[in-house]
Amino acid sequence: MSSHGSNKAIVFALAGNLLIAIIKYIVAFVTGSAAMLAESIHSTADSFNQVLLLIGHKKAKKSPSEMHSFGYANEVFFWSLMVAVLLFFVGAMFSIYEGIHKLIYPEAIKNVFWIFAVLISSIVIEAKSFQVAFSEFRKTTKLPFLKAIRASTQVSLIVVVLEDSAAMAGLVVVLLSTLLAWLVNPVFDAIGSITVGILLLAVSILLIAEVKNLIVGESLPRERRLLLRNIIHKYKNTGHINRLQSMVMGDSKYLVLLSVDVNDDMKGSDVEDMTERLKLELKKEIPEIGTIYIEAQDSERNRKV
Repeated sequence: MSSHGSNKAIVFALAGNLLIAIIKYIVAFVTGSAAMLAESIHSTADSFNQVLLLIGHKKAKKSPSEMHSFGYANEVFFWSLMVAVLLFFVGAMFSIYEGIHKLIYPEAIKNVFWIFAVLISSIVIEAKSFQVAFSEFRKTTKLPFLKAIRASTQVSLIVVVLEDSAAMAGLVVVLLSTLLAWLVNPVFDAIGSITVGILLLAVSILLIAEVKNLIVGESLPRERRLLLRNIIHKYKNTGHINRLQSMVMGDSKYLVLLSVDVNDDMKGSDVEDMTERLKLELKKEIPEIGTIYIEAQDSERNRKV
């Protein structure tokens, strides 16, 4: 999948968060609510998530250089990690702090109808952003959701899908806790804020773990490696696969290194032709492969060694 789908999801998420922030700023100005102003700043910070992801996508497109001969595709991993560490953790800590503060100094809910209007409109906007991100993500995999998150290398889409999921769940929690705080006891407002913080913290830890695996160098999935081996063994002049190494480079492409025994009776030109055909077929059958290097070795010589 190209970066178009990721960019589409990021732009929708950015537009949604900016719209939510504007609504909250307006309500904060009209009601004079300090809590709503804090929420406005929170939504502005969420918008910064998508800005960082867009920066990562732009930098990842830079051409290879002398010092970075494989290009800059892995930039997206760094910027995604920045989002997870700086923004998800900041959002989680902010929500937990607000909840603890409200537990110590509980206040009755004011301007409740304005708050409900903001929450309901925010849920609608976040739902649309999530729909776009989730549909783009589902184009890349048919696995169950959690398995798909673990298996996917589309880190930008993972960030947006998880962020929108957490945002929607958090808004529903806040809507329910606000209703209970209004009708029953103000302490529910604090409980809702702490719950949202714990939710964001869990999402950020999950995201950090996934990005870490990609930065370290995650290999092709097992079923794709098996398919690669089967394709190689279809060629009658190939023998033992001495080495098969792969590492993800950027959002969805893999670097693949192969060492394959070939029939020692083959001419050099025939070996070159076969390896080129093999490269083309492997890239066609396994589109995730970006760059592939094949080392052809003399099978007779390897047996003697």
